[in-house]
Amino acid sequence: MNSDILLYLIFIIPVVIAGIQKEKLNQKKTFIIWILISFLLIIIGILIEDNSNNELRSLSYFGSQMLFFFLILHKITRNIYFKIFKREPELGKYPKHKIDYIYTLIMTIGVAILPFLADQYIFKKF
Repeated sequence: MNSDILLYLIFIIPVVIAGIQKEKLNQKKTFIIWILISFLLIIIGILIEDNSNNELRSLSYFGSQMLFFFLILHKITRNIYFKIFKREPELGKYPKHKIDYIYTLIMTIGVAILPFLADQYIFKKF
């Protein structure tokens, strides 16, 4: 297996753990700890990218940013969702309420696309 793909899969593990423990993310202390972990992963991803000899960005570089974007998306969409529906959204393949499919779709697509968009529009400017 390619080391870049292996690193990408390792960087996805915290995203899965945060998704499983998303109820705890509503606590301020827990959220700050997860944000610090995401910054650490981004720094590790940047260091790996700087030490590689590739001209193109590696997949592991984008994977290192996924936890950060998951946390930001969760915080924003959860707050909006909670104000509208007065309950916590469900994240999963078969949520109990049909409206939770929108939350799941936003989280899934956002986490997959935002690292690439951020690289294209923010990081390449510097």
